[in-house]
Amino acid sequence: MSKKLILLVGALFLFVAVGSAFAQSEDDVVASFMHKAQKKHKTKVGFFSASFSYGLLQNDNGMNQFKDYANSMISPGYPVPGAWRSYQFNANFGMMLNPRTALKFGADYWLKLGGDVTGDYTMSVEPLGVQTDINLKSEVQILGFSTGADYYLTNPPDKYGTTHALALRVGAMAGFYMAKWEVWEGLTSYNLATSSFESNRDPLKDNSIGLTVSAGADYPTPFWNMLLGLDVEYQYLNFDNVKSYNTVGEELYLSASDSGTDQVSLDLSGIRAKVELKKFFSW
Repeated sequence: MSKKLILLVGALFLFVAVGSAFAQSEDDVVASFMHKAQKKHKTKVGFFSASFSYGLLQNDNGMNQFKDYANSMISPGYPVPGAWRSYQFNANFGMMLNPRTALKFGADYWLKLGGDVTGDYTMSVEPLGVQTDINLKSEVQILGFSTGADYYLTNPPDKYGTTHALALRVGAMAGFYMAKWEVWEGLTSYNLATSSFESNRDPLKDNSIGLTVSAGADYPTPFWNMLLGLDVEYQYLNFDNVKSYNTVGEELYLSASDSGTDQVSLDLSGIRAKVELKKFFSW
């Protein structure tokens, strides 16, 4: 009887010991898996922003060259408008590639450059003669999409997307931009194929690559952990082939001279000042 009891106690002890060993191994496996999973998962930091830019354009840009020529042929007054400033709305989103570098993508919408004036004018440019209640329009619309990167010199956002102090950064962007130039009805453009003037049928258009370099600062605000950003930028943006087409597909160009050979381009390069609201987040 005692032998059976001893065997039974020994079997129970062995069962408990083996079970504990297996249980410990299972806990170790789970712990090891969780540790590896935590090491593999790295917190990502992203952001979105909205901004407004105010730009200085060159005084002799294409719109102003055309304005000067047209107004010399129209009386009374100086009715055809030009453009000296730009006003842009921008939206960006992106993510941190490493602790100091942010990749970003954006879209730019410019308020129209130029304008229109309606009145009675004597025209030595098409349409010729005395025109009653004519709407003299010269308006340019710009739309663009861009991508680039910012590099944080000081105080980049932490791994949770929080900026704790004034952050200084530099950046560069490249974009694809589209221009549309609307002019008044009856105005003629120069046809290179026939070396003659003919009426515009559609707005003049062109596409261009724009390049921007910037230096800026972000400062944390108490409002939803948003950042207030201030930037100074220089943007190179030159539409050097602004044209429309006639019914047979020939190219028509605006000219700043009677000869027609002084083709007008749109060089809208210049310095910009930007105010931005930015929000970082992590996942």
